Amino acid sequence: MAKALKHKNVPKFSKYKLKIAELCAIEAWNGIDYQTGKKMVIGDEELLKKFSVSFLHLVKRKTKKSVINESLIRILIKVAKMKALYRSTNPTDFNRGIRCLKNDITTLYKNYIKNKAPLLPIDYSIKAVLELGEKFPKKNKKISINGNFRIPLATRVLFFTIPNMPFFNFSDGLAKKMNFQSRPQAAIPFFMKKLQKGLEKNKSLYKMTLPTSTELKRNLYNKIKKTDWWQRRVLDLALLFHFKIFKPHPKLIQNAAKIVWPIKTQIKQKHISNLKKI
Repeated sequence: MAKALKHKNVPKFSKYKLKIAELCAIEAWNGIDYQTGKKMVIGDEELLKKFSVSFLHLVKRKTKKSVINESLIRILIKVAKMKALYRSTNPTDFNRGIRCLKNDITTLYKNYIKNKAPLLPIDYSIKAVLELGEKFPKKNKKISINGNFRIPLATRVLFFTIPNMPFFNFSDGLAKKMNFQSRPQAAIPFFMKKLQKGLEKNKSLYKMTLPTSTELKRNLYNKIKKTDWWQRRVLDLALLFHFKIFKPHPKLIQNAAKIVWPIKTQIKQKHISNLKKI
C-alpha cells in the first residue's frame, strides 16, 4: 500500500498576499467577480443576508418559511463555481438538504450556543458539515467516493448561514493540493482543523475589517463583525491563490502592490514610463 502523503499546512502569508486576497474578498462582497472584474448574479454581502437572516428566524421560531430554497442554493453554486456538482451520477436532493438545515442543523446550532456536548467549536462545525453534506445527495445504497456526500456545497451553505461558527470553504481542488484524502467526508475533519490553525498563524488577518454593509441590519452586522467570518473569507481566497486554483484579476494585484509598497511601486511605474519615452 502506498504511503499517504503528509498534509500541507496553511502557510504564513505575507502582507502583500493577504492584501491581494482582501481586495478580492471586497470585490466578492460587492458582487464583482475577482477574476474577471465583471458583475456577478449576487455578492457575498447579499448571500450572507439571505442565508443568515433566514436561519436566525428558524432558530428563533419566528417563521416556518425560509428564503433558503433550491433557487438560492443554485445561485450559490453558480457564483462559487461548483458546476461539477451537476455532473455527479448521484443527483443533488435540494429539498432533503434544506430539511436538514431547518431541523438537524438548527438543533445542533442551539447545542453549540449552549455548549451542551461539550465539544470544541471546530468539532461542532465538522459535525454540521458532515450532517448536511450527507443529506444533499439523493439516497443511494451504492457506495461512491464522492456521490454520497456534498461536502463542498455543505461548507459554503453553512459558511453564509451561520457566520458565528468556524466554517471553512472546502473544495476538492484545494484538498488535493494540500494532500488530503480523496473522499471529502474523510478529509473534512483534518481540513477544518488545519485551516483553523492557519487562521491562528496568520494573526495579521485580524487587522482587517468587515466592509460596510447596505444589506444587513446594524445589530446583525455588528455581531458578524465581531466574529472571524471576514478573516476566514480572506484566508480562503489567499489559499486558492497560493495553490494556483484561481487567479485574481491583474488590476487587483497592482492595487495591492500600491497599498503595500507605495514608494516602490511609484518608482517602478516611473521607470516604465521613462523607458517608453526612449
